[in-house]
Amino acid sequence: MTHFVTMQKPAIQHEVPGAEYWRQIPFAEHLGIHPIEITEARAIVELPRKPELLNSWGGAHGGVIMTMLDVVMSMAVRGHYRENTGIITIDMSVGFMNAGRSEVVRAEGRVLHGGQSTAFCEGEARDGAGVLLAKAIGTFRRLVDNRK
Repeated sequence: MTHFVTMQKPAIQHEVPGAEYWRQIPFAEHLGIHPIEITEARAIVELPRKPELLNSWGGAHGGVIMTMLDVVMSMAVRGHYRENTGIITIDMSVGFMNAGRSEVVRAEGRVLHGGQSTAFCEGEARDGAGVLLAKAIGTFRRLVDNRK
């Protein structure tokens, strides 16, 4: 027997440009990542500083920053194709430059090239002062239903 779960869209959806391309991601919501902008050109998310998301040095944990970059690049794919479809990460590489010690981390993702089913993206995470924390590249697959 197949069970379907209908997820409610986050309340912030109505406040975000391009929010029709936001797809609820329970893990991202659990961390506190929220969308700021989703357009054909880019996606932006933010995460406020929380003690449970820090590393032993008091900076944003690298795994949290990687998750933000993964989420924002997949959102950029949705905005690029103007569809709220499923997106899966095929490959992602992240380089870290600085520790995130500000009150907020902001990540931006862009599609560099979008094919029929695969998109190549880049992303950056910055602290509240605009200091580059990490840079990522990733390959994402669109989950397109061709049964129509």
